[in-house]
Amino acid sequence: MVAVTKKLEFGQKLTPEQAKEIVDALYERMHERARAVVGEGRYMKALKAGTLPFDGIKVFWQNWYGFVAEINNFIGCAYQFHLPFFKRHWDLLGPFSAKVADELIHPKPPGHVDIVIEQGKIFGLKVEEMIEYEMLPECRALLEWHRGLLHEGTLAEFWASVAWEEYVGHWAREFREALLTKYGLKENQVPYFVTHEEADLEEHEGVMAHGEFNRAVLQRILQDGRADFRPGFSLEYAALTSVDLFALFLDGVYRRVMKGES
Repeated sequence: MVAVTKKLEFGQKLTPEQAKEIVDALYERMHERARAVVGEGRYMKALKAGTLPFDGIKVFWQNWYGFVAEINNFIGCAYQFHLPFFKRHWDLLGPFSAKVADELIHPKPPGHVDIVIEQGKIFGLKVEEMIEYEMLPECRALLEWHRGLLHEGTLAEFWASVAWEEYVGHWAREFREALLTKYGLKENQVPYFVTHEEADLEEHEGVMAHGEFNRAVLQRILQDGRADFRPGFSLEYAALTSVDLFALFLDGVYRRVMKGES
C-alpha cells in the first residue's frame, strides 16, 4: 500500500480502475489505523465499557462542538477554493453542493451544528458552556491540521485528509451504542449520532453518503493527474495523520478527565 502511493507523480493520469484501487487501499489502511488508535484507544474503550465518568462525555462534547462549528465551514471554503476542479468534473459539483447544503440546512438551519447544541443540552451542558469553551490543545490540533491543509496544502492533500469522515460514521455508531447500553440514554436522546451514522455512511434524502463522496473526489483527482504533494506529504500521510490527531483529541479528553493517569 505504501509503495503504491509513493509511486504517484503529479501529471500522471490514472485509469478509473487504477485510481479506485489506490483509493480503496488507502481507505482500508485508514480504517485499520482508526480501529486501532481510536476504537481501541483509552477513551473509546472506557466509554464502551461504561467506566468513563459522564464528565468525560461532557468535556468531549465541549471540544467536539468547537471542532464541528469550524470544520463544516472548511467544507464551504473548499467549495470556493476548489471550484475550478469541480467545474471540470461537473458530475461531482452537484453532489458537492448537496454535501455543503446538508451540513448547513439538515434537518434545519444552521444544520448539523444545531444538532451538536441539542445533543450537548441532553448531556447537561448549557449553550454558553459549548460556545465559549476554550478547546484543549490536543483537540484543537485536529482542527488546525485541516485548516492548514485547506489554506496551504494541495488539492490531493486536503481530500486525502478528510478520508476519516467515513470512519466517523462507524465511530458514531459505537458511541451511540455505548450511550444506550452503558449510560442509560434512550434512542431519542442520541440525535447527533444517528444523524452522522446516516450522513457519513448512507445516501440520505438524495444526498450521497459523505464518505462515498470523498472517495469519489480523491479518485477523480488521481485520474486527473493531480497527485501533487509537498515534500514530506503523501496520500497515506495526509489520511493517517487525521486519524492519529482524532486519537489525540480523544486521549486529550481522557487525560484531562482521568487526571490520575498519564
